[in-house]
Amino acid sequence: MGRTFIAAPRSWRRPRSIVLGATALVLLFTAAILLAPGAHAAGMSDAIPGSPLDAHRKQIPYDNGVHKIARVTALVAYALMVATVLFGFLLRLRFLQRAIKRSTAYGAHMSLGLSALIFGAMHGLTFLYQPVWRIGVSELITPFSAELQRFPVGFGVLGTELAVAVTCALWLQRWLGYHRWLRFHQFAYAAFFLVWLHVFTVHPEPRHLGLVAVLVAGGATACLLLFLIRVFPPRSRQRQESARLAEEIYR
Repeated sequence: MGRTFIAAPRSWRRPRSIVLGATALVLLFTAAILLAPGAHAAGMSDAIPGSPLDAHRKQIPYDNGVHKIARVTALVAYALMVATVLFGFLLRLRFLQRAIKRSTAYGAHMSLGLSALIFGAMHGLTFLYQPVWRIGVSELITPFSAELQRFPVGFGVLGTELAVAVTCALWLQRWLGYHRWLRFHQFAYAAFFLVWLHVFTVHPEPRHLGLVAVLVAGGATACLLLFLIRVFPPRSRQRQESARLAEEIYR
């Protein structure tokens, strides 16, 4: 008798999109490392662009209340985005699917994601009221169009817009099909990485040892590990999928 070979599931194959995505993440990470020393040097020899000292030297009014709102909303949005990625990964674990109803888990995942977008939008809108940044509506919509800190701000704008696109795609799942939608949904990792680049490069605080730096690094490390697990699934998961497919074929 001839042997019956079971094709590997699509989730195990390494499509070019995943390879290109991983390469892009590495390049963006390298860019962040290269940009960070320059920002650090600027902070040592001159005022941080957009800081109160920068506004004072330019003789531009600076609102400390708006600054505090921007800082709090940024931290909350980042924490919610990390929680959204983590919860989305946990949704695929079987023990959680048995313990929590799918509709409840799905609603929690959506609530976390929408809350992250809301706080992210609030963070961006605060800069409309901070004259030193010279940011208008067009700069908040068009990536890399800001005059001050073009690349750090552009990372944040592009990451937020990509996260909005991933969220809106949920309502197009019926027309896209599950597999196409799932592939597009993976761009949530790219959106998070762009937001992390924004946080890491726009201000020296995440690059200096402290509570904020530890939290930012911890969230980024957790999401990076989850991304690698999705790209390179463990062998036990592959064997389980093979057994399931074999059972369906010979049933």
